Amino acid sequence: MNENHKERLWLTSFLAAIVAIIAFSVYITEYQYGGDSYYMKIDSQPIISNVEVPVGISIQGYTYEGAAKNAQGKIKNLKLKTDEHDIGPFKSGQIIKITVNKTYGIVDYQRVTKKETPLRAQ
Repeated sequence: MNENHKERLWLTSFLAAIVAIIAFSVYITEYQYGGDSYYMKIDSQPIISNVEVPVGISIQGYTYEGAAKNAQGKIKNLKLKTDEHDIGPFKSGQIIKITVNKTYGIVDYQRVTKKETPLRAQ
């Protein structure tokens, strides 16, 4: 093998490894944090409880239960837990977009406006 061929082989192997690492990273991220989006309108008072955090203090926790709809109008009953240091508590009438992962359950949630909510989910 000449030097030019070895250099090309090394470069090709290096680029293939980088592409494999990127593809694996995208797969793992989607596996852990991806999922279906559901929209829940807050229409009841939350269940309030104390939550212990790792530093040994207690904070106010909020649990919201209700029906949520995806963009196709499919209904799913969800239980969303948040606390006073997160984006909760939510006010009555607010719409929350919830990402539900089939392996890990609820992995993300955020407030959205009525404009950002699909028609079938309203």
